[in-house]
Amino acid sequence: MKKMIDNKSFEKLDNSAVKLTVSVTPDSSKEAYNSLLAKYGKQIQIPGFRKGKVPRDVIVRKFGEGIRQEAAADLVDKALQEVLKDAEESPISQPVLENLPEMTPGEKYEFSVTYDVFPEIKMPEYKGIEVEETQVKILKKHEDEELERIREQNAVVIDKKDGTVSKDAIVTMEYVELGEDGNALEETRRRGFAFTVGRDPHPYQVEDDITGMKTGETKVIEKTFTDDAPPAVAGRSVKLEVRIEAVKERDLPALDDELAQDVSDDLKTLDDLRAKIKSDLKKRAADKIRALTINAITDKLLEGAEIAVPQSMLSADLEHTWQDYVRQSGAPEDTLIKALEDAGQSKSAIMDNWKDDAAKSIKTRLIYGRIVENEKIEASDEETAAELEKRAEEFKMSPEELEKMFGGPQFRSYLKNELAQKKLFDFLLESAAVKKGEKKDYTELMEA
Repeated sequence: MKKMIDNKSFEKLDNSAVKLTVSVTPDSSKEAYNSLLAKYGKQIQIPGFRKGKVPRDVIVRKFGEGIRQEAAADLVDKALQEVLKDAEESPISQPVLENLPEMTPGEKYEFSVTYDVFPEIKMPEYKGIEVEETQVKILKKHEDEELERIREQNAVVIDKKDGTVSKDAIVTMEYVELGEDGNALEETRRRGFAFTVGRDPHPYQVEDDITGMKTGETKVIEKTFTDDAPPAVAGRSVKLEVRIEAVKERDLPALDDELAQDVSDDLKTLDDLRAKIKSDLKKRAADKIRALTINAITDKLLEGAEIAVPQSMLSADLEHTWQDYVRQSGAPEDTLIKALEDAGQSKSAIMDNWKDDAAKSIKTRLIYGRIVENEKIEASDEETAAELEKRAEEFKMSPEELEKMFGGPQFRSYLKNELAQKKLFDFLLESAAVKKGEKKDYTELMEA
């Protein structure tokens, strides 16, 4: 087999990119050209010549330049396969050819491509990291607030007797912007818009303006909005016609044993419910503190690590986040992009805003992955099966039924990854030098 590669060199670039320069032997360039010329010589039909009998010099005169370009492209593909099959600097992205150099058959042929490689990860010391662990104060008022939330969740919505809009009333309304001529701008009309006064923000911030209005009443409201108002109204002066269609309120259940039984079949009395609330608050606080402590450890790891994130990794992560954003919007991608442009935004501007978070996320995954590799952290099939059985008991069904309900074997893989991540976090917490930190009120902690 003839030698194809005359020389090759790898040059490291910024952001874990590499420039590969390859020199192909004269014999290989000549063979690539002649091979293609022979192939087309059998296929080309030119008036005055039988198929496959067109003289070589005629083919070269009419198609030589195009054949040279195609031969060069074929040569680049074959040379890259040859060079990269055992290369230490193997690509994680498609090699990019800046331009296709002209090829002269029988002469040495040189070209360059750039591509991304898996980034070098310079790890900090990940054992003994010093962090502070937030402490928490859970008071009776927090238990009472949770009990009140449970009452609201179990409330029945009824018509408000006096039909008057007030704080905490559930209002259904119709509204439409009026033009300078006083006519309705129909594209802004909204019917059946329901919200809770004082809890849910209204798009036109009319909560105070409609307070005191009654069911069936109509009113024209004039407002001038500041630049920091919601995007649809920021910096605008608006004349809005509103009509109250319905006013309802929540009828809260009594604080008694029946409420406890409505919350869960496992609860019999109000005291049982209070005990559950106390236990739930402690667990939520513990989970929150654990998450904050892991975040603090991760931030220290990110500060100490040196990782140049490849552009291809960053682009893939941003595109994945964008597709999630599109799915969550519930609108087709083209429609969402147009809506953003109408609001003075764009896909590229939004993705630019996401770049820092995306780079942090990638670095975090790479650091975690290296620790998992170093410490040989994994979840066994037996541990995964035990977790599946535990969750099946919580749902009061068999493991097989639960697995089927959540997507079959993929759910088992998800559980295995989740358990491995928990083991990783347990390892980081156990390896850290954790000191008692500031004590926070429960509500403040949960909002952190």
